[in-house]
Parts: sequence; structure tokens; C-alpha cells
Amino acid sequence: MTEDLLMAASSFVPMHHTAGGVAAMLCFLLVAQQQVAGFQLPPAIMAPRVLPRPAGSCMSFGRVSVNNRMWMTSSLQTAAGEALRSDDSKNETFVAFNNNNSSMNSLYIDKVWDTLQDKIGAVSHDRIYNTELASGDVPRLFSHLHYRDNNDSTTKRIAIHAAGSTLGAAALIAGTTIGAGVLALPSVTVSSGFIPSSLGLCFAWGYMTVSGLLLAELSINRIAATGRPGLGILDLYQAYLGGSDGGLSKLLPLLANVAYFFLHYAMMVAYISQGGQNLMIHMFDGGALNNVLVSQSLFAAVAAVVLFIGSNYPVWTRNVNNALVAGVVASFLGLVCIGAPTVNVAELINPIHQHPENVISGFPIMVLSLVFQNVVPTIVTQLECDRRKITQAIVGGTFLPLIMFLVWNGVILGNTYNNDNINSEIIMSSNPIAMLQSAASSSGNMELLSNLVGMFSELAIVTSLIGFVYGLTSAWTDVLKLPTSGEQYEQKWKPILFGAVFLPPLAIVLASNGNPDIFIQALDYGGAFGVSTLFLLLPPFMVWKSRYTDTERPNLATLPLMPGGKLALGSLWKASGTLIIEQGLDKLGVLSWFHDNFLK
Repeated sequence: MTEDLLMAASSFVPMHHTAGGVAAMLCFLLVAQQQVAGFQLPPAIMAPRVLPRPAGSCMSFGRVSVNNRMWMTSSLQTAAGEALRSDDSKNETFVAFNNNNSSMNSLYIDKVWDTLQDKIGAVSHDRIYNTELASGDVPRLFSHLHYRDNNDSTTKRIAIHAAGSTLGAAALIAGTTIGAGVLALPSVTVSSGFIPSSLGLCFAWGYMTVSGLLLAELSINRIAATGRPGLGILDLYQAYLGGSDGGLSKLLPLLANVAYFFLHYAMMVAYISQGGQNLMIHMFDGGALNNVLVSQSLFAAVAAVVLFIGSNYPVWTRNVNNALVAGVVASFLGLVCIGAPTVNVAELINPIHQHPENVISGFPIMVLSLVFQNVVPTIVTQLECDRRKITQAIVGGTFLPLIMFLVWNGVILGNTYNNDNINSEIIMSSNPIAMLQSAASSSGNMELLSNLVGMFSELAIVTSLIGFVYGLTSAWTDVLKLPTSGEQYEQKWKPILFGAVFLPPLAIVLASNGNPDIFIQALDYGGAFGVSTLFLLLPPFMVWKSRYTDTERPNLATLPLMPGGKLALGSLWKASGTLIIEQGLDKLGVLSWFHDNFLK
């Protein structure tokens, strides 16, 4: 905005004449500041001023661009009347700013301000469906009602507002975020060190939180446009990426679907692999089933059967999942309590272990560990599209897992550095379970710690597996337009869907022939391409389209949940695109080849 004001001021008096130019410009900026900020300047400043024109000077009429139209400043001189007077006989220029021409200044400043707002991408209150939503007088878009019988004889039943709980929504987000991804965190942070990796985790948390807010904004607008609460996340991608103009409108929804299925199947590969290994170590060690391929097959089969049956009993499944989440939290706290006393704080923060250049390589797993976006549409529906409650739930619900991850990272790395029990092979493999077990072997808590590690690892995998299995079955029914209930679904489609969910990842796991690194590799690929595309690259693009280019849906139900306008959206989009390209080149070996051939 300052540049526009300077341009306008220079159009009145040539800038190369220092005395007259600077004085006139200062007067212009003071009046402009009054118009923008809304306060009154002292009368002495508002009084008319007469500025001498340097000898040999001449009037310069430049052009000012306002709202894509060119306004000649000479026309402003005519409109201002007494605002600008030239006396050739006295070789003086009178520049007068007074209260009589304040309307002209206000008009011009308003147009400059409108241009600036348009460039930034501010959303006008006029685009909101109604004034109550825009002002916040009505905080929610709709209301959940609960009906109960009334003892009053005049009214048989009464309606009660069943408001959604912000705390409950935050708990759902936290439970979704805390999953098996936390197991892999130390595997990618050990090379960068505690301080750089902690800063990287905080950055990843901010990035993923903003992504959740963008998806919440889209979900609110989508519910308002359709009148249908409870729409899934794939519906958002189809609605805001699709269209009838061909080209990107067909490619981008396909990209979203591919990224969704890639992420979910990559996670299924990781869970079946690690779940089977944990089963072999803690249940079949030394027995007839002490074979990793057999254990992985058994884990997949048991999980498929239990979840297949449990899909008919949603209340039972939800209660079991809640109990498993409680077990995850309890085992995590036990691990921290036992591992914390053996943390070597001096080595943890020792500069020799801090390598910020390695943070970017671990960023895919960092963002993967903080995924919660698949439940955002559910949260928006539960909280009745109340933007304040939704923001509180997303920020608060993701902040608790961030703290847990930072503590977990510190405990693991603090027991890793400068510990004689952890050999170079363990550090190179970056196995967090092996790190903790080796670090505690000298503390006398090896057996208890080993059991807690196994319990935490298995429960975290199972709780994450439940959500991904049901997410995949729901996605397949949406894509294939299959029924979701009824006899045909139960007898024909349901077994096929569960087979499509479990058999492909199990085949990949068995083909790896017990490769212990497949867990980390699957998570790394899922974060680098699945999460980055689905939750980092596409949401800013969708919000940009919704706010600024979607002529079919000009009205909105909410103001932006994230400030910054076009600048913030463009920055997010470019950063995620850069991450995807960098990770793709790294996975293909291009970066290593370039380093070996040109940088050594």
C-alpha cells in the first residue's frame, strides 16, 4: 500500500525536486493515514499549506493503477478544484489539503485500499450468506436437536439443542493423530539431532494444523451449499477440484483419489509388516510360529476377521477402540517414565549431534505422524459449523500429540547418544524399539520396558489400522458407487471389499520376504507422496478456487479460518510442491547421482 501512496504523491509534485516533492508527499501520506486508520489529525496539520515550487520545475502528471483502470492524476486535479492551483506568473505551486477536499482523498484512498485487498485476497463480508454469520451474531450454521417426551400435557415432545463438545472433538482429533507413525519418528530424527528435529516437528505441526483449518473451511462451505452435513473428505476433493471444463477439472480429482488410496495402502503395508513382527517377537518367540511371514499373515487374517464382524456392531467396535487408545496412552506414559531417568541431557543438546541439514529428509514421516485431516468433516458436523469451536478443536487437538511426540523424541534420542549399549548397527537401522531396549538394559528395567515397548507398538498399530481399514472400505464404496447396507452389500460386496483392503498390502509384505525396513519405507513413501499431495498440496489450491475463482459458488458460509489470503495459500502450495519434487528426486536417486558426480 505504501508504494501506491508514494506513486500517488509523486504524481502531484515531481519527486526529483526535493523540497516541494517531499513536503507535498508528507502532507499526502498524513491525510492518507487519516483515511485508512480512521483517526483525526491535529487541526494544524489539516490546515491549508502553500509550498514554494523550485525554480525551473514543472508539473508532472503520472498514472495511477486502481482496480485495473488507469486514472490520470490530472483528472484528480480537476476534481479536487482548489486542491491544486498553479500560478505561472509567480512561479509557485499551491498544494492545499483541507477538509473541503477530504472526500476526494477518501475516494482515492478507498480505491487504493480496495486494490490492495484484492491483491492480498481478502474475502468481503458481502459474500457471506447472511449478515449474522458474517458478524458472528449467529455462530453456527445449523443445530443438532434432540427430542424427548414432555410431561406437560400441552406439548408431547420438546426439542433440545444437542450442542457438540469442543473437548470431545479435540479428543477425537488427538486420538486420530496418535498412531503408529510415532514409532518411526526417532528413526528419522536421530540423524538431525534433538533440537533441529524438534523445530522440524513444530513446523510440521503448524503446516498440518493450517491444512486442517483449510479443509474445515471447505467443509463448512460445502455443507452450506448442499444442505447435507456429514459429507466425507473425498466429496470435498471431488466438489472443489472437479468441474465441467475438462483439463485440470478431470485430472485433479483423479490425483486426489490416487493419493488417497496410495496413502492408505502404504499405511496398510507398514501396519501389517510391523504388526506381524511384533506378534512373532512377543507371542511366538521360540515357538512353531516363529516365522515372520507366518506371523504377518496371521496378523492380517485376524485383523480382517475381527473388523469384518465388528463392522456390524459399531458401538462395540467404538468401545473396543476407546479401550485400545487408553492402552496406548498408558503404555506411552510408562515408557516415558522409565526411559526419562536414563536420558543424557548433555549429549541430547550437544552441538556435535545437531545437523539441521538432515531435517528435510525426515519431514515426510513428521507430517505423516500428525495426520488427522480425514476426521475434519466429522468434526465440522459435530460442532455445527461453528468456526470458533472448530478452530479451538483443531489447534488444541493437535497440540497435545505434538507435546507427546516431542517428549518421545527426547527420551529416545537422549538414550541413544553416547550409550555404550547401543551399537552402530542399531543407530544405522534407527529402530526406536531396539534403541529403548538397549538403552535400558543397564538400568535393571529391561523386562518391564520390553513389555511396555511391545504393548505400545502393537496397540498403536492396531488403533491406526482400524481407522484405515474402514476408511478404505468407505472410499471404495464411494468410488464404485456400491451400496453401503442391505443384503446385497453384506453377502456380495462386503467380503470383496475387505479382500481388496487386506490382500494387496499383504502380498507386498510377503514379497519383501521379511524385510525389517519395509515399515519405515512404507511410512516414508506414504508421507512423501500421499500426505504431501492429499493434505498439503491440494487444500490450498481448493481454498484458492473456492475464495477467488469459483463463479458457480460465489457465496460463502464462513470467512477464512486462516489469515494471510493469497500469499499464505501460495506459500503453502509452493512449499508442498517443492517437498514432493525433492522427495521424488531423492527416491529416484537423482540427488545422490548429482551429488556424487558434481558436488564431490
